[in-house]
Amino acid sequence: MAKATTADSIDSDQDPLRSISDAMRDAVQNASEDASKARERLREVGEGMGNSASRFLYTSSYMMSYGVVYASVFVAKTIPQDNPIVEGFIDGGRAAIEALNEAKTGSEG
Repeated sequence: MAKATTADSIDSDQDPLRSISDAMRDAVQNASEDASKARERLREVGEGMGNSASRFLYTSSYMMSYGVVYASVFVAKTIPQDNPIVEGFIDGGRAAIEALNEAKTGSEG
């Protein structure tokens, strides 16, 4: 019975990561399809080249930012939260915010 409980907890832990990786894969596939469509449009339509190039750049930028965000989430979810490295990042972030607030109030007054 303990084995079933362990397997259930492993499946529930892997579900969010699997959904993130599925979303990243879908985003890359959609972006590559959009990029190929944009290339075809650039060849077919001479007058609409500016619009197609703009859309291609937009789609490429969107794909890159989407990939960065979901990769960051994936990495953040895989790192255990109760370890010295994460606590150091949290403390460093707080110190940076405090320093920024001090610099901000010092320049105003």
